[in-house]
Amino acid sequence: MSAIKRLRKLKGWNQSTLAEAAGLEQSTISKIERGWDGATLRSLSLIAQALDVPMYQLFLEDHQLAELKLLEVFRTLPAERQQGWLDMAKSVLDHPQTTSQ
Repeated sequence: MSAIKRLRKLKGWNQSTLAEAAGLEQSTISKIERGWDGATLRSLSLIAQALDVPMYQLFLEDHQLAELKLLEVFRTLPAERQQGWLDMAKSVLDHPQTTSQ
């Protein structure tokens, strides 16, 4: 799935909603999401503005978007909650689960 499509779906938007917010045609959004190489920097900039994300996020892989979202949420936590999550993550790394086959 393209990063633009993922970001659009996270907002709960369809292609027409994104197109309207960006001032573009729905067919342009569709082509860009399918990997069309005719997208202009202007179009991509309008899409990023409409989605309220920095333009570089339009080019990230799905797992990178998930990591950014996780980091974004983590940063909103109070310091003691952040430390709790860090301690839990360290514990998981220190004691990996073994899987039976």
